[in-house]
Amino acid sequence: MNKLIPPHGGYRELKSFQNAELVYDATVKFCDMENLPSDVNGAYQNLANDPKYQHFVRIPDRIIQCIDYFGITCDRAVTKARLLTYYLFIGIVDDAIDSGRIDSGRLILDDLSRPAPVFDEEARRSSVRLITEILKSTISETIYPLMVVKLKELYSEVVSERGATSIDTYIEHRKSVGSLTAELSFVLIQMDFSGEHETLLRFMKQVGAIGCLVDSLLDLSHDRRFGLLGFKPRMTDYVKLIICILRDGLQVSLRHPGLGGLFLRAIADNVHDCFRAARDSLPHSLIADRKDEAASVA
Repeated sequence: MNKLIPPHGGYRELKSFQNAELVYDATVKFCDMENLPSDVNGAYQNLANDPKYQHFVRIPDRIIQCIDYFGITCDRAVTKARLLTYYLFIGIVDDAIDSGRIDSGRLILDDLSRPAPVFDEEARRSSVRLITEILKSTISETIYPLMVVKLKELYSEVVSERGATSIDTYIEHRKSVGSLTAELSFVLIQMDFSGEHETLLRFMKQVGAIGCLVDSLLDLSHDRRFGLLGFKPRMTDYVKLIICILRDGLQVSLRHPGLGGLFLRAIADNVHDCFRAARDSLPHSLIADRKDEAASVA
């Protein structure tokens, strides 16, 4: 008897299957370590499967490839699980801040001052609170103080970036934001490493800085329209930003040619995420709130 749907394969090559497998593997390993409540686990998986965070969900796999490239050994499953939680945290907080809730960073830092994770009703209702509590669960006691210090530095740079009055200071703040974001991920996973890994840290910070500049190039017009910049960028500013990206990107690519393809895929991810964000435009009332809060920060 002929089957309605003939046998076929190739599903493992689908990007959707690969993303789901990444999230599942990391979540299962994470739950083994931390014993997340079942409803928290389900909410976590829903956040990781949200299309607007897929750019962040794919970062851990690329970092694992970089770890392999530099000849560092680690527990890949544990490392990927920690990175997935961290970059999902970065994505959710970034989305909250870009939605006009600039004070989200301060509230998160207040929450992080209490290391013990608490999955109360408020945490279950808020994606920002929920991912913050889950992130707490992945940070060991030995590095927790350093993570909080670095997160404070990161938030300070994000706030300062909004007050930049020229493209030069804006670029410096954006590079610092990208570098600190990458350094925090390194701090989170370095305890699992064996072998020399300072070169990996330098590479991650350089790529993080470049990636943040690429995001800026894609978002600069958007941020200008919504009053999130402390200056009005001119055409020469865009040129300066592009030159900086090309110069820094070329230097990293020439220093590590084996990671060139990975670097290009990361940039492509940023571009794709930018077009996705453009489709999900904000309501006019929320845009007005963003203008008011950006003005108060500047």
